[in-house]
Amino acid sequence: MTVSKLQGSNVLLIGGTSGIGFEVAKKALAEGASIIISSSSEQKVLQASGKLKNGNPERSSAVRSFVADLSIRENLEGTIVSLLKYAAVSSPIDHIVFTAGNVPPMVSLSEASFDHVEAFLTVRFFGAMAVAKHMPKYMTSHKRSSFTMTTGTQIKKPSSWLPPAIGGAIEGLMKGLAVTLSPIRVNAVSPGFILTELLDRLPKEMVDGMVEKHSQQSLTKDIGYPEDTAEAYIYLMKDYFATGTTVATNGGAWLL
Repeated sequence: MTVSKLQGSNVLLIGGTSGIGFEVAKKALAEGASIIISSSSEQKVLQASGKLKNGNPERSSAVRSFVADLSIRENLEGTIVSLLKYAAVSSPIDHIVFTAGNVPPMVSLSEASFDHVEAFLTVRFFGAMAVAKHMPKYMTSHKRSSFTMTTGTQIKKPSSWLPPAIGGAIEGLMKGLAVTLSPIRVNAVSPGFILTELLDRLPKEMVDGMVEKHSQQSLTKDIGYPEDTAEAYIYLMKDYFATGTTVATNGGAWLL
């Protein structure tokens, strides 16, 4: 019987209570990892932790959770340090997966302010930067360790003004971190249109329209689902020779 490379590893999932992050947590747990999931919502943390334990009862002791709100910039570094300390209390962290996100401000460029941009940057960019800044103290400096960030298809195929700017900044940060933090591996996953709970924050009519549009435009003739996209993150944790790279999971969107 082949033993998974994740067997016995310590995996921290920031934004791991729903959508893609939750599916990564579920798959990592099934492959023998101990996991820590975090989110800004205590209720979501409790619900997700319960689901993971109930879904894999023989490994329930390998599931831990932590409430970490990354949206408050003045508290961001302290929050990240507390989270990392908690995750590494028994053993060094082997892998960190960052899928935390928020819905972009629904404003036109002509009506946008720097505050709109900062709200988006704080969680997705500054949050990831703070993790990278402090994580070497809590990880083993080895090629087996990894930090996987999240960008998006908008980088190469934008439909509005802000998401590609943020995604491009994250991808650039990932490449710089891969060089700076070596031999710890740093990569990114670029999901296309994935049906996650994050879309629940948008008007239903808008989401229905997006689902129809992206299904028609996909080479797979369907939208993306978290359980499929999660495989990209699992792969990047396992491939000890993958660093400084972005894995796309978008139904061929960049070819259309």
